[in-house]
Parts: sequence; C-alpha cells; structure tokens
Amino acid sequence: MQKGFATLEIIMIIFIIGVLMTCAVPNAVKIIDKVSLDYETKRLYSELRFIQALNRSATVKNTGMKGLSIDSSLPAIIRIDIPIENSSAWQIFRGTTNDAKNIREKHYLSYGVKLSSPEYQIYFYSDGKSSINTGSLTLTSRHGKKNAIIIDTVGRIRCEK
Repeated sequence: MQKGFATLEIIMIIFIIGVLMTCAVPNAVKIIDKVSLDYETKRLYSELRFIQALNRSATVKNTGMKGLSIDSSLPAIIRIDIPIENSSAWQIFRGTTNDAKNIREKHYLSYGVKLSSPEYQIYFYSDGKSSINTGSLTLTSRHGKKNAIIIDTVGRIRCEK
C-alpha cells in the first residue's frame, strides 16, 4: 500500500490549478477595471449634481417674509477643475479667481481611470447651466472602456456607458 502523493500527481494538480488561474485572472482584472470605472463615473456624476444644487441654492438667502434676495458675499460661480497635466484627479472650487475656496478635497481617481473633458474648468452658474454648453466628461479605463457624463445646454446631466 502506497502512502502520500507521487511527484506526477503533484505536477498534474499544479498544472490544473495553473490552467484555472490563467482563465480566472484576466476576467478578475476586467471585472475590477469595470467596477472602478463605474464607481468613478457615479462619484463624478453625484458631485456634478451636488455642484448644481449648491449653486442654485447658495447664491440666495432667505430674508423671511420679504422673500429671497441675492447674497453678494458668496461668489456666484462654482467650478470643477481638472488639471491638464494630471487627468487622474479633480477638485471643486467656489469662485473664479485665484482666491477661490475649495469646497471639497481633491479627489484622485482609481488606478487606471483617466478623465478628459473639452474644458478643464467647468463653471456652473446660479441658474444651473454650465459653461460646457453641450459636452461630455469622459472617463476611460486602462483597458479602453469609456463612460461619459453628458451635460446639455439647459444643465441636464446624464450618464452614458
């Protein structure tokens, strides 16, 4: 009676595991890539909607029974900056000048995801419209898959995959 495993049996088991891994690893990489691209698209979309809502509401103040009036102490424009040299990050600012205040910390995209836009500073005005009249922010994964966030002339924002 034989006890233990033969060398040939161990080699066959390692070979079978290797074949299974060569099938599983590329699929896992694609799944991780797709999930990170979808996450970043949803995150940027929600931030753009936040900017719109903030800009519509933060430029006016409630004056009680007299209604609403413009609050001139707040800059009327919120912008999102996408650095030209580094398309893997973005940041939200209030105001248009160098003394603008950042509303959120700089957000770095997931590994392999890049952001491109026709304009590197997108302004949102108090009526909800943006400076990017009709255009899209395109997020691209390292495998070439693209998601787009489209902003139209009246300020509607939608995602396309």
